[in-house]
Amino acid sequence: MATTVAARLNPSLFLDPKPHRNSSILFSTSKLHFPSAPFPRLHHRRLRSSTTAVMAALKVNSGSLRERVTDFMSPNSWVVSDYYRLVESVNALEPLTQGLSDNQLSAKTVEFRGRLRQGETLADIQAEAFAVVREAARRKLGMRHFDVQIIGGAVLHDGSIAEMKTGEGKTLVSTLAAYLNALTGEGVHVVTVNDYLAQRDAEWMGRVHRFLGLSVGLIQELGFDYLRDNLAANSEQLVMRWPKPFRFAIVDEVDSVLIDEGRNPLLISGEANKDAGRYPVAAKVAELLIRGLHYNVELKDNSVELTEEGIALAEMALETSDLWDESDPWARFVMNALKAKEFYRRDVQYIVRNGKALIINELTGRVEEKRRWSEGIHQAVEAKEGLKIQADSVVVAQITYQSLFKLYPKLSGMTGTAKTEEKEFLKMFQMPVIEVPTNLPNIRKDLPIQAFAVKHYFFKLLSSLF
Repeated sequence: MATTVAARLNPSLFLDPKPHRNSSILFSTSKLHFPSAPFPRLHHRRLRSSTTAVMAALKVNSGSLRERVTDFMSPNSWVVSDYYRLVESVNALEPLTQGLSDNQLSAKTVEFRGRLRQGETLADIQAEAFAVVREAARRKLGMRHFDVQIIGGAVLHDGSIAEMKTGEGKTLVSTLAAYLNALTGEGVHVVTVNDYLAQRDAEWMGRVHRFLGLSVGLIQELGFDYLRDNLAANSEQLVMRWPKPFRFAIVDEVDSVLIDEGRNPLLISGEANKDAGRYPVAAKVAELLIRGLHYNVELKDNSVELTEEGIALAEMALETSDLWDESDPWARFVMNALKAKEFYRRDVQYIVRNGKALIINELTGRVEEKRRWSEGIHQAVEAKEGLKIQADSVVVAQITYQSLFKLYPKLSGMTGTAKTEEKEFLKMFQMPVIEVPTNLPNIRKDLPIQAFAVKHYFFKLLSSLF
């Protein structure tokens, strides 16, 4: 039980149910084209009259040619070209799968499982399995995997990151690798970045998997399920597949999950016997203190430091002789109140809804109702806003996203922007990034980044582009 401290301010100063052993998928959330730039058709008369134009054209097109040669010689191109052998095999099987009835097509799952038990490997049945998924998607979703999507599925199956441009159908690509790996009966996790996408994909892509005889579940607290299982008192409380809860995961927006938010911890907290009544008192003291006079701010690490004048004023307001007195400690509460005042802004870091301070994810802009700042910061924000102070807490279990996904023996991911982070992916997860070609030639031009100190020049550039 939390006790209450009187406001002593000097008035003159103011998991999913138990999983089955069946194969299951869990949602938690053409040819290679090179950019073409043919040389402009130049008339002989123009050549004789102006060598400048010719040299300019040669300069422009030599850059495009150099880019094409570089693309052709890059390791990525050789890797992708090797995947076309698989594409040819899948395409060759398409007439056969199209001739199967629905029952015959769905029965392929039982056949594949039997062949795996007899000693065949996933590599042996990969082309057939991909052909079956392609046909199932055509029948149940009205969507047929393009050749480049077959490549994307193979990249995922190989434990790599498939970099696919926006609109290339990453969600459909995941069905290929998910189905193939689920045939082992050990389960696959398809991880998305939020609850909405997890539910959408479980319902949408789940139609393909259910048609083929796989079970599909929806997990909205994958990391917390793992932490709670580790705190379980007995086996009846377990919700994951123990002793091997993790086998293969496909992570959507993998750069955001593993890099941008990779070091953010998932926390399970328990109530601590702390005095919640100190936070509103400290918030009022923080209102008295003036930045630059009573305390200084360090923006690099979001820290504050009281000056001698600030310490004296705070001690006078709280009628205490020492803020750091162990028997009556106030320093931590005052410092947190100042941090809440300086660094935690309403409608930027958090919003107030239904009497609660809710954290805004700075990367996604989404409200995270189940997250709370630790070490008394959240209570300090609540006190600043005049809200009911929730009990202070202590961390009883935690794990970062990066540590969580390192538990998977096999891991892959999808995103539109991973190449710039390839070194970190290789270093931390041993996952290469494979750039999957687009289904149609990419006609978009990516211009270099430009920075403007004055808005006038920015708008002037914009007007010149249209």
